[in-house]
Amino acid sequence: MRLPLTLLLLVCATGLAQGAAPSAAPPRSPLQPGQVWTLEAVTAEGETFQTTLRLGRQPPQGTPVSYLADRGVMLLDVAHASLIALDVADAQDGGLALACAYVGPLEGQRFGGVLAAAPLEGLPPLLEVALAVFEVATTPEDRAEASAEVGLGRCTLTLKQESA
Repeated sequence: MRLPLTLLLLVCATGLAQGAAPSAAPPRSPLQPGQVWTLEAVTAEGETFQTTLRLGRQPPQGTPVSYLADRGVMLLDVAHASLIALDVADAQDGGLALACAYVGPLEGQRFGGVLAAAPLEGLPPLLEVALAVFEVATTPEDRAEASAEVGLGRCTLTLKQESA
């Protein structure tokens, strides 16, 4: 049985108004099990970091979707167009935990974000501030300025291309 086009549009519009996803396929995820991502970061104080997150081969779990990595986790929330990379390996030994937050189009293999860097217990409130930067700053330049004003850094997540 085929629904008339107007009825179909009404059902889709009602579902969207209630927060349901449309029946069309969701956007392709930039994350896939087994990928390797490079996290390059500069803190507000100018300290630089470069780490590698190797995603596990197991399927992701939860909402937002969690991809376990060798040094932490990558979180993907397609509904809110956000990607967060958490590198907590050095924080286990008293070093800094790094959180690179990105909000925007989830297309491509490189994402410029806002960096929160702190000991593990201090990271959650800084991560909230990092995500809030995206609500007030729409361009990379504005985000860099806003991040500096609140004592946060900048970061880039890049998918490592496999060698042939």
